[in-house]
Amino acid sequence: MDVAAVRLLTWRAADLKARGERYALAASKAKLFATEASVRVANNCIQVHGGYEYRVPGGEVFARRPGRHPARGDRQIQKLLIGRELTGISAF
Repeated sequence: MDVAAVRLLTWRAADLKARGERYALAASKAKLFATEASVRVANNCIQVHGGYEYRVPGGEVFARRPGRHPARGDRQIQKLLIGRELTGISAF
């Protein structure tokens, strides 16, 4: 489900850009959801394999990540961008 949702959000942002419409909000939502979904998908994969992070292909990379999020700060930046697009007020 997460992978399909990420794909649809990404296509929506790309479609808005292709039509020349405002797409920053849609792109930020897609990036934020994709970042969070990637953690859920990787964690589910590891859980399916019994929690053996080092035995699952790519699992050792996931196991070493502090906080287990792929990009530090990325989620916070996307949230700030979404807030700016919704309110018109920049937080930075």
